[in-house]
Amino acid sequence: MADTPASQRSVYSTIDVPVTPPEAVNTLMEEDLYSSLNMNNTSGNGDQNSNKGAQNDEWRHKSAVYPNWELPGAPVPTSEIHLIFHNHGRKFGFQHDNVNNMLDHLLTMLDSRSARMTRRKALWSLHADYIGGEHANYRKWYFAAHLGLDTEASPRTPTGLLLEEAKREWRERMESMTDMARMSQLALYLLIWGEAATLRYTPELLCFLFKVADDAGIQQQHPPGYFIDHIITPLYNFARDQSYQFIKGQCVRREKDHNGIIGYDDMNQLFWDRQSISHLVLRDGRLLKDVPPHERFTVLANVQWDASFTKTFYESRSWLHLLTNFSRIWILHISIFWYYMATNLDFLYLSSSDSHLELPVKFSVIGLGGLVAIALMMAATVAEFMYLPTNSRMIRILLSRLFLLGLFAACHMAASVYILWFDRSSLISLVVGASQLGLGAILAIVLAIVPSGNLFLRKRASSHLTCKTFTANFPKMNKDDRWLSILMWVCIFVCKFLETYFFLALSFRDALATTSKAHLTECGGEPLLGKWLCIVMPTLTSILMISVELVLFFLDTYLWYVVWSTMFSVSQSFRMGISIMTSWKTLFARLPRQMYTKVLAIAGQEAPLRKMACSQMWNAIVIAMYREHLLSSNHLQSLLYHWRSTITDKAGGEIRAPPFFDPENKTKKEDYFPVHSEAERRLSFFAQSLSTEFPLPCSVQQMPTFTVFTPHYSEKMILTLREIIREEDETTRVTLLEYLKRLHPTEWDNFVKDTKFLVEEEDNPVQDQLFYPSSEKIVQDEAIDDKDDLPFYCIGFKSSKPEYTMRTRIWASLRAQTLYRTVSGFMNYARALKILYRIEHPEMAVNDGNIKPTEEHLDKIAHQKFRYLVAMQRYAKFSPSEAEGCEAILNEYPNLQIAYIDEVPSDIPGNPPTYYSVLIDGHCPKLPDSYRREPRYRIRLPGNPILGDGKSDNQNHAIIFYRGEYLQLVDANQDNYLEECLKIRSIFGEFDQTTAQDESDIYALQSIATPQEQEAPVAIVGAREYIFSENVGVLGDVAAGKEQTFGTLTQRIMAKAGGRLHYGHPDFLNAVFMTTRGGVSKAQRGLHLNEDIYAGMNALSRGGRIKHTEYLQCGKGRDLGFCSILNFTTKIGTGMGEQLLSREYYYLGTQLPIDRFLTFYYAHPGFHMNNITIMFAVQLFLFCMTFVGTMATSLPVCPSSAAHPDNCFNVAPVYDWLQRCITAIFWVFFIAFLPLFLQELTEKGTRRSTLRLIKQFMSLSPLFEVFVNQIYANSVLSNLSFGGAQYIATGRGFATSRIPFSVLYSRFANPSIYFGARTMFMLGFVTLSLWMPHLLYFWITVGSLVISPFVFNPHQFVLSEFIVDYREFLGWLSRGNAGRFYSHAWITFCRQTRTQLTGIKRRPSTQATATTPRAQLSNIFASEMLMPLFQATLYISCYVFYKSRQAGEIGPGGALARIACLTAGPVLWNAVALLLLQFVSIMLAATTRSKRTGLYIAGIAHGSALIGFFVFFELFWWLEEFDVRSTVLGVLTMFMFERFLFKSLIALFLPREQHHDVPNRTWWTGQWVGSKVGIHSAREYVCKIVEMSAFTADFILGHLTLYALFPFTLIPYVDRLHSLMLFWLRPSKQIRPSVLSTKQRQLRHQIALMYGPIFCLVFIFFVSLVTVPPAFLSDRPPAPAVFEDAL
Repeated sequence: MADTPASQRSVYSTIDVPVTPPEAVNTLMEEDLYSSLNMNNTSGNGDQNSNKGAQNDEWRHKSAVYPNWELPGAPVPTSEIHLIFHNHGRKFGFQHDNVNNMLDHLLTMLDSRSARMTRRKALWSLHADYIGGEHANYRKWYFAAHLGLDTEASPRTPTGLLLEEAKREWRERMESMTDMARMSQLALYLLIWGEAATLRYTPELLCFLFKVADDAGIQQQHPPGYFIDHIITPLYNFARDQSYQFIKGQCVRREKDHNGIIGYDDMNQLFWDRQSISHLVLRDGRLLKDVPPHERFTVLANVQWDASFTKTFYESRSWLHLLTNFSRIWILHISIFWYYMATNLDFLYLSSSDSHLELPVKFSVIGLGGLVAIALMMAATVAEFMYLPTNSRMIRILLSRLFLLGLFAACHMAASVYILWFDRSSLISLVVGASQLGLGAILAIVLAIVPSGNLFLRKRASSHLTCKTFTANFPKMNKDDRWLSILMWVCIFVCKFLETYFFLALSFRDALATTSKAHLTECGGEPLLGKWLCIVMPTLTSILMISVELVLFFLDTYLWYVVWSTMFSVSQSFRMGISIMTSWKTLFARLPRQMYTKVLAIAGQEAPLRKMACSQMWNAIVIAMYREHLLSSNHLQSLLYHWRSTITDKAGGEIRAPPFFDPENKTKKEDYFPVHSEAERRLSFFAQSLSTEFPLPCSVQQMPTFTVFTPHYSEKMILTLREIIREEDETTRVTLLEYLKRLHPTEWDNFVKDTKFLVEEEDNPVQDQLFYPSSEKIVQDEAIDDKDDLPFYCIGFKSSKPEYTMRTRIWASLRAQTLYRTVSGFMNYARALKILYRIEHPEMAVNDGNIKPTEEHLDKIAHQKFRYLVAMQRYAKFSPSEAEGCEAILNEYPNLQIAYIDEVPSDIPGNPPTYYSVLIDGHCPKLPDSYRREPRYRIRLPGNPILGDGKSDNQNHAIIFYRGEYLQLVDANQDNYLEECLKIRSIFGEFDQTTAQDESDIYALQSIATPQEQEAPVAIVGAREYIFSENVGVLGDVAAGKEQTFGTLTQRIMAKAGGRLHYGHPDFLNAVFMTTRGGVSKAQRGLHLNEDIYAGMNALSRGGRIKHTEYLQCGKGRDLGFCSILNFTTKIGTGMGEQLLSREYYYLGTQLPIDRFLTFYYAHPGFHMNNITIMFAVQLFLFCMTFVGTMATSLPVCPSSAAHPDNCFNVAPVYDWLQRCITAIFWVFFIAFLPLFLQELTEKGTRRSTLRLIKQFMSLSPLFEVFVNQIYANSVLSNLSFGGAQYIATGRGFATSRIPFSVLYSRFANPSIYFGARTMFMLGFVTLSLWMPHLLYFWITVGSLVISPFVFNPHQFVLSEFIVDYREFLGWLSRGNAGRFYSHAWITFCRQTRTQLTGIKRRPSTQATATTPRAQLSNIFASEMLMPLFQATLYISCYVFYKSRQAGEIGPGGALARIACLTAGPVLWNAVALLLLQFVSIMLAATTRSKRTGLYIAGIAHGSALIGFFVFFELFWWLEEFDVRSTVLGVLTMFMFERFLFKSLIALFLPREQHHDVPNRTWWTGQWVGSKVGIHSAREYVCKIVEMSAFTADFILGHLTLYALFPFTLIPYVDRLHSLMLFWLRPSKQIRPSVLSTKQRQLRHQIALMYGPIFCLVFIFFVSLVTVPPAFLSDRPPAPAVFEDAL
């Protein structure tokens, strides 16, 4: 094919690598069209073309590297810039490659700006952005830290006058500088930044280094490497040593939490304060400030950095961060809740039946809402002392705030004491009460609105807790956006307060009156607690009911936030034109005109030229889709513009538009592209996006240079042939290729047809051209036998030639989440720029057929304006398959740049290796005998650059190689499209930098005496994402739906309301703004796990505007499998737990204005807090219903005639209130589907949005949503308790493999299954005691927490697989206790669970392994000890009360003694059995050497634990006289107490876990002699006591779960139905059944025969435990008191 002449190739052939570069296809397909169009251009505009001949020759021979800057008359010639850089390199000791790299970096930026402004303005504006302008970070730092001047100081104060004078002098100094001085400062700053390595995270430290270097006088030169070795390395070593230590030549993490690590932010904040900088001390004892400025650089290497840096914010692992950071949320809700409750529940505090007589009392009690607000703010202030460093300024500000708050609190308390105890009804008390109510309400409003950081401080005060220049320099919103933000929150809270008052608060009065006024006297059945139980039971019930009401009050706000933010966002979409209100015919009829006016930067052309321009652009788009096999040849033909020659004029002709653009045409959509296909979606969005308003583009020549930046670690590059045609493992029933063929059948058919055509053309070359662009007939060969075509339809090729196998690999890679898909998609920018440039320069049309010079010039233009940089961290350590894939990408896209880390081992043993940042591209020559290439730049680093979680450090080391003014950050699982790339120039218009300022305004500084302000710079511009993994089954669709709504609907309103941040992809960044403020992410390990969002918070706090656009979209892949989605959820949840500890949340939470604060809270931490609150509400509500059910079943219903009867319970009002609460919780869950539905409704119509929602519901997506909710909540809670946040590689493959039951059980037992099981037992008692239909919703919700992992497991209900699962589950329970260690075993799972509390010891032999630190007792006391104790106390209260109301003697100890004995019984049983078996194992170890002794002893021990549990359960079942309610309640109580006992035992008394499993295996084998672990025998004995009870729980819970799932395996065709639900594949396209060999079938048959009966026998045994005793013992008298005495 490569040898076929271009004139003989069909334009419909699709040629992929390595046959022909992809650009060749467009060139071939467009060449004839352009030539024909040029005929028309020549015939009508001959003079125009002849006049442009000289210009045509000029661009053909231009070869300047920086053409816009290197023209004659530059302010600083390029040769002078070279000298400046090399002089700085010699003076300060910069590396040669750093000098060359930064030289190219600066010249590229100057060239980019010179394209749209004069070169003098380009230099001035760039210098202003980096150094001297109003918004330059260095200028802000100089004023704040060097001069000590606050930019917000009042002009009437002395500080304000000094600030005005300083600004005037600064501007004069900047404007009087020579251009050489400006260039010198830029060069010096960039050289420092380029060599700073991880110090790039500390922007103000770099400003300090720049200031010291810039002040340096004429001094001796330093050799290359001096700066990195003597300036950067000491600072790097300090940062590294905070988290790591070297042990025997290996770098090992220290056991420190964040509050013990001086991180990058702490180091950086030293340089925020002039006083702190003045304390820098040298090793000789001198202060750095005492050294003359021009000599400071020479002594900078002698600064004692270890003595200089301190913590500036303590990221302590505590829930009090929530109180401090979000105090306004608590005040806003709890104080209003107090007002509601105090108003409605006046019967609790009024002593008179006539409330008017005690109106002052009511006013005073209601007014205590102000005291509640004060108390919350005081608590938040006290908590601030824990997180801020102790200094005089901090203490003064916080103590002043506490004093004033205490004063207000004392006034409140004095008024209430006077009214409640001295004067309840006089006029004076009425005045005092009314004043208290009014002033308290005002104070509550003030505390809820005013940021705590500004509380009781003057607006222009110079003394603040933090430097506001860097933490509260929020960009001002325009008036329309600010009013929209305020209006949205007014609507939210008005609806919330009205709804909660009428729906919940009013109905709560009667329910609470019933429980609080209940008078119980007959509790004599309980000898230990006596009458106290009658008092506490109604009180606890009332407290729980109020708690439920408060939790629902919090949840309600998020519900209304979702509703109103969705409504406002949808209204914004209609206003912008992003909706389906316009018919598709009208939309596409307008498209040619809109393409010309909005995409092209040419105006005033005649109609033929406009049509020609549109035809070139449109044809390129549809041809690109054809190349991607989205369109068939027939569809392509119907969509193309065609050149039709006229008969009269053979040299001329006309362009015929496709009928597609004619609104009068009667054809249908399917005539142009497959319905609901990717082609339709892309073309529809392109047409719809052009109907919106967006900045008009500049020309390609004037557009700024930009870089697409992708971090890569181990993501797939190009799928190998083995990966696509072989099944992943034995549990996979389909190959990846087969699955992709089922997902994309039309595209596969197009691919096969194209491949067959290529084969035919290669085998039978023809001499005549088969097709001309105007032809309507396609030559097809219909003589091929169907059998010969079978290989094409099966695997895509018939010949094993590399070019054909590569085509299939690429087809699959372009439909999976691979780096190749990302690179090929975003390389469309280069193609788009070539097309646009060619359209803008019609003189480039070639008449002689020699297109090579044209293509070379277009390549140069594209490379000048666009770069693609991949931070490929592991490139130097690639495996052969990875290297092959990388080389294939580089060969296809030689302009692709790859930055990687090169690690060179040290020649000295024990010394750390040397690290380099290296840049290569496809033009670099390959090294001999290696896949690696010669580097363009190789810059030495001070040490290992990967000190954090990986991604951010990978970005940071490579960012020095970006080029241009803007960055687009994309992940390695994204995609882009040619039609979207054509709109790239409009995105740059969003940054408001397309027009040049006057030279007199470039250095203009905002005067605080004038109201006009310069508009804040745009830091980030977001774009839409299309989740291309939608419709890949229910899980992929749910994950895609969440990402879709967040990337469009949510971010749209967040940007308008001033709350949008940076989320990594596919945001465009102002490169200068971001790189001078810490980079594109943060990188302290663990703390900055969600690294991208910190860059957004940093930009917002430092004055950068953040926008969101709707007219450009990129593709994005999302996780598809249950486990991978939940891994991603866990990563996000643990990352949020770390964010809650961060200083950024403290700065934003305590300083943002109220409306932006609310948007920030509910869009970020509020989402996770809502998830936690939902799960807490479910559990709290069940506790409440348990108490109500206990009282309802133990007490008779009160007669309606009695006002306040004794010893009865009026359940009707409580029953009504419970129903309302369940309804509220249901709506909180259900509202999660609203955003996706409305988003789909506005963009795809009612039918498709409703169909998608129905498909999700029928696929049981609500179960998945509940489970995800719990995983989110558990992740945050676990992280706040234990820490340990780390990056989780989620994996983005297609989820077609069946995961064994034991794997799923062990993965999700701790996060969800245990919690769901406990909750189900609680719900069981509630159902037995207080049945209502609403509880069915709770059963579904709670049940999903247990069964969701198995419901969404592919092929879960295949009976044979199910029995194999059961066998594997039994093996999982038993393995790992004998000769060797198993990573997948119950004992391993048990140890890993325990190590969260105990931690793991380091290996004593090497001391160089990472360890798991022990959880801090202060962190886990509430969650792991106090909460289980509280739950156990609640249940013992219910059980004892229930038993006290029953007739008959229980025994001398009562119900409490029964619970105590039966709780301790199984534990003591296990303790004794373990001692006996240990004796046996020691004896066997001395007499035999069997390797299976441990297995047998462990099996006997576990069996005895089960027997002990069943014995005590049967005993309790008999003692309870087979009463189901009391038995369930009692078992729950015993379980809660046992859980508290074991958690306390582990947390308080167990030392760290060993790094190995030897103690466990030694315990069972009894081989203590010579094992060296004998000292751990006592610890292991305690562990085994706990493990026996844990084994019993897992054995029973696992079996109950299996029995719940088993009935579904008996349903006919269940696997087909289940697969239809999971994969959304039609029955005809279902994944085939697994193909097993005869041996495998026989083995499965044997397993079924052996384990099937065991499964059934265990089920019968479980049922008999409950049913047999009542059948034989129900007629016998109840257990005598003597037996109770014996117990």
